[in-house]
Amino acid sequence: MLGNRIRELRKKKGLSQEKLAQRSNISPKYVGEIERGEVNISVSVLTELANALDTTVAELMENRHTADKSELLAEIEAYLKKADNGSIRKIYLFIKHFC
Repeated sequence: MLGNRIRELRKKKGLSQEKLAQRSNISPKYVGEIERGEVNISVSVLTELANALDTTVAELMENRHTADKSELLAEIEAYLKKADNGSIRKIYLFIKHFC
């Protein structure tokens, strides 16, 4: 999950959530929500976080698609729980078409 990757890099850099928030011009509460995967973030916030962590957006996104099947299914389930009925229907039709 992207939030886990951000947390991993933040800790590796020795930064608190508060310090990362300050460097990224976002609130510490929002950093926590991002790390826990509770919110979706914009490209601009992702870019701010990458800059604050002295990395690239590509590096933040690294390993997002190399997780094992159970991790991917858990992440998909988390997204589906947040989605509205219309979005779930579109996702269902997409999966049905390609599987």
